[in-house]
Amino acid sequence: MDLLLPIRISAALAVIFFILPDKRKLVVPAALTAAISLFIISIYSLFFRDIAMSSRPYFMADNISKAVYFLISFFGAIMAVYSSGFITRKLNRYFAYFFLTIASSLGVVISANWLIFTIFWGISGTALFLMIQLESGANAAAKKTMIILGGSDSLLILGIAIIYYATGTFTIGTAPWSGLAAACLLAAALAKAGGMPLHTWIPGCAEKAPLPVTAFIPAALDKILGIYMMTRLFQIMRFPPEARMAVMIIGAITIICAVFMALKQHNAKKLLAYHAVSQVGYMILGIASGNLLGLIGGFFHMVNNAIYKSALFLGTGQVEKTTGTDRLEKLGGLAKLLPITFTSMLIASFAISGIPPFNGFYSKWLIYQGILGAKTAKDFPLLTMLCLLAALFGSGLTLASFMKLLHAIFLGSSSPAIGRIAPDNREKFSLVFPQITLAAACILLGLFAVNIFIKPVFGSGVLDEIRGSWSPGTASLLMIAGIVIGLLLYWLSGAKTRRAGSFIGGYKVAPEMRVSGVTFYASIENIFPFRQIFKLADKKIFDLYEMTKLGLFYIIGILRYFHTGVLSNYLTWIFAGGIIIFLAL
Repeated sequence: MDLLLPIRISAALAVIFFILPDKRKLVVPAALTAAISLFIISIYSLFFRDIAMSSRPYFMADNISKAVYFLISFFGAIMAVYSSGFITRKLNRYFAYFFLTIASSLGVVISANWLIFTIFWGISGTALFLMIQLESGANAAAKKTMIILGGSDSLLILGIAIIYYATGTFTIGTAPWSGLAAACLLAAALAKAGGMPLHTWIPGCAEKAPLPVTAFIPAALDKILGIYMMTRLFQIMRFPPEARMAVMIIGAITIICAVFMALKQHNAKKLLAYHAVSQVGYMILGIASGNLLGLIGGFFHMVNNAIYKSALFLGTGQVEKTTGTDRLEKLGGLAKLLPITFTSMLIASFAISGIPPFNGFYSKWLIYQGILGAKTAKDFPLLTMLCLLAALFGSGLTLASFMKLLHAIFLGSSSPAIGRIAPDNREKFSLVFPQITLAAACILLGLFAVNIFIKPVFGSGVLDEIRGSWSPGTASLLMIAGIVIGLLLYWLSGAKTRRAGSFIGGYKVAPEMRVSGVTFYASIENIFPFRQIFKLADKKIFDLYEMTKLGLFYIIGILRYFHTGVLSNYLTWIFAGGIIIFLAL
């Protein structure tokens, strides 16, 4: 048994589910059994990698590949459980594309040949396009996704061609520095991961695609694949300080711009989508720093982001399935109705905001240390420190926007929609089990990351440096002790509490005066210069796809003006063109 077996099984399952009849009682049990079995087979295959993969020159499985391989299998099992309770139509086609996505993603991370890598990479993008289209009204989002990812795939092929010209081989290994090749491969990785300026497919995908698709691919797998490729690229090429600095600046801009866009969103899924973009900036900063702690932190943050961002999307899916909406102004007071979802989203929100001792803090802390020791610090000290400040500032804004999200959905006054929720339309096992699992992972990786992740992937040689930078166990004990002492002092003080209604300006808040969480930070939209920037963003000025499309249609409009269909006009233009050529020559 080797690591190719789960890929073969996944591809076979994609074919089987495509031809199965669309009957829930048949498809759901088969999909759950297949996904869980595939996860078990993948784990078993990982233990026998050294024996089974030794005779396969086109594939590799080092510690980084093994870690990503495990993640893909893990998310496959988790999302299969969630999808079984969420998806209600076209189940056979959904799971066919689902297993095709798993097969192609596993193929990407064990490919040791650029041609095989490109084939699997392209299949994963096509599978995403097909899964988005399963939702009615999502054709435009699917087309935009396909064009951006497909266009970046063209750059990927160009970059590989340049590397082949320089090395004479398609084997993924050390390559001489080429600015053009690096730019092409980085563009492909950024588009897949959702880094700026190739990120604009993610908000549309999050808003229109089936929610499990968003949680599984843009929030998890595509982030993993894009950052995995970026990690490999920085391994095989020696980036000069100028190039590293340019990539770090892209990371810093991604953090700040995306988190500001998240602050103004009234749609929960779009808010999470912009945060999915923002978190990519941290990964870019860590990997591009050229520092060991930064590399570990960037790669670790990729893992953490996939976990807590999927948990947040799955929680939002539970809210949407329960209430029928994800508009923040229509929600509120759901904490008592959805306690498990509230708890899991609270933990995931702490993690993404970098609150210790959760996993997001640990990876961000490593990234901060990596930036301080970055290879660019000597040549570009000011820009490097600005990147660090952007990362720190971005964490504060992330916490602010998740205060808005949690308040709008779970806290505050109850939404009028709560009274219309049927008792049987609340938290089901298939929807809350994945959330509980991912929330638990946020805690476990925050406390035991060294033994669970860092040591197995990067070796025991980095343990002294890692342990010297942050001690999660000690910090957790101190925080727990502080909470216990605080509660004890409160109990000894004999203080009494009373419950009263809410008041605004001395008047009791009436139902029609209900304050929604969307009012948090609303003033940002009216402050200079954010007011002008947000107006430009609403006009899609910063959307590379929309601006490119606008330019192309403008040129097409000019050509259509001359393309009248009248033969005499064509003869006139041919004659005029001939004269111009004659005079020029």
